[in-house]
Amino acid sequence: MALVMPAAPAAPAPAAPAPAPPASAGRLSLPGPTLLLVLGFAVLASISALSITLVYRAQDDADNVTHTLRVMNAISQLQIMIRRAESAERGFLITGGDGFLRFYEESRARALPTLDEIGKLTQDNPVQQARVAEARPLLQIRFEAFERAIALRRSGDVDGAQADLKSDRTEGAMTRLGTMLVDMKAAETQLLDSRAAASRHSAAWLTAVSAGGFAVVLALGGLALALNRRNIAALEAAQKELETVNAGLEQRVAARTADLKEANDEIQSFAYIVSHDLRSPLVNIMGFTSEIETMRTELFQRLARLRETAGDAPDADAEMAADFEEALGFIKTSITRMDRLINAILALSREGRKEFMPVDVDVGELIAGIAGSMAHQTHEAGAQIRAARLPVIHSDRLALEQVFTNLLDNALKYQREGVPGLIEVSAVDTPGFVTFIVKDNGRGIDSRDRGRVFELFRRSGRQDRPGEGIGLAHVRALVRRMGGLISLDSTLGEGSTFKVTLPRRLPTDNGPKDT
Repeated sequence: MALVMPAAPAAPAPAAPAPAPPASAGRLSLPGPTLLLVLGFAVLASISALSITLVYRAQDDADNVTHTLRVMNAISQLQIMIRRAESAERGFLITGGDGFLRFYEESRARALPTLDEIGKLTQDNPVQQARVAEARPLLQIRFEAFERAIALRRSGDVDGAQADLKSDRTEGAMTRLGTMLVDMKAAETQLLDSRAAASRHSAAWLTAVSAGGFAVVLALGGLALALNRRNIAALEAAQKELETVNAGLEQRVAARTADLKEANDEIQSFAYIVSHDLRSPLVNIMGFTSEIETMRTELFQRLARLRETAGDAPDADAEMAADFEEALGFIKTSITRMDRLINAILALSREGRKEFMPVDVDVGELIAGIAGSMAHQTHEAGAQIRAARLPVIHSDRLALEQVFTNLLDNALKYQREGVPGLIEVSAVDTPGFVTFIVKDNGRGIDSRDRGRVFELFRRSGRQDRPGEGIGLAHVRALVRRMGGLISLDSTLGEGSTFKVTLPRRLPTDNGPKDT
């Protein structure tokens, strides 16, 4: 949640007009740094874009070189397979060994797939595609001749097989096939040379752009350093002027702060004196009321004796006695209420004058202690108090205990009928502050009353619970004195959530000392 520090209790006098800024401040808005920044950004963006383009181009060139090497490798593999098949065929025809036959079958099985791979790799090259298409039937013719000779040798016709080998009716086809494979490899070699040259060209451009960009950035950095030194000198001059102006301003602020603290002390003293002085006449009223009560008893005893002497009915003055008793009851009730209100004002006044004693407080342990002291009240109400893991803060333990005791007591006091009470205490860390959340599922507070519940002697909703409207006013005063704030989020008929934001460390200057 956004932290907004509370306002001071008393409004200070109107502040003096802010001093005019030093004349040298206007000279700090130099166009040079801004223009340099824009220029540097443009140069970096251009270099980055050009470098990315060249990197992609170099990558494409490298991919093309790799592709060409794969084609050349496939052509070489096909040539090897054909030669191995021829050697295996001759070896089998001469010796009849099964090893030559297996060697031949392996080479033949790999030859046509290798030619198919060459066709796939050269799909973007119409000339190579035409050569692949012409090579496929020539290769099949040659392997058919191999198969005939091998079949003759298997049947035992060694002379016929050797005669077929010597006649070599496929010599023209093999010559053409060999020539085409050589031409294909030569074409790929030429393509490899051109693509390798393009790759070297792209790499050279990339190197030149990187070096040029580095030089430009270095030059801009030097210029920026020079301008920065110039601005620092201007800032130092402006700082000296500001220090001269602020010296007088700080004195005026210190004087205003002293006036404000003195006004706050006077308010606290006034509340203490007024409430203290009100007790004197109140004590007198209480004493005279007791005297009147005693006199009433004696008066009605005398009236009873006189009526008995006169022969009147003894209960003739009963109605007047009841009225008298009722009037005295009203007076005593008002005196008691007045005494509680004065005590509340005195308590708030003392809290405003009390000095905090900051210590490390384990808030989880503190809440557990408060819940333990309320165990009987919680059991009778059929409610539960649950606390999440709470942090340790450096604050006044007694003030924290008063804050959370009031909040938990209010949550227990204003539960919904027929709904088991549940009070949850949790915390949220923010930089330098901790927000404690006390959530209940009680009656809730009408939106029109959310502000007034923190006012002294003000209450909301049905007045069916004891209280004078002091607790939340006391809580807000304590929270503000500790440098924090309290807020309320509530829905009528659903429950309320109080958020207490406190500094992780209580400020050292926490208010006037009691004198």
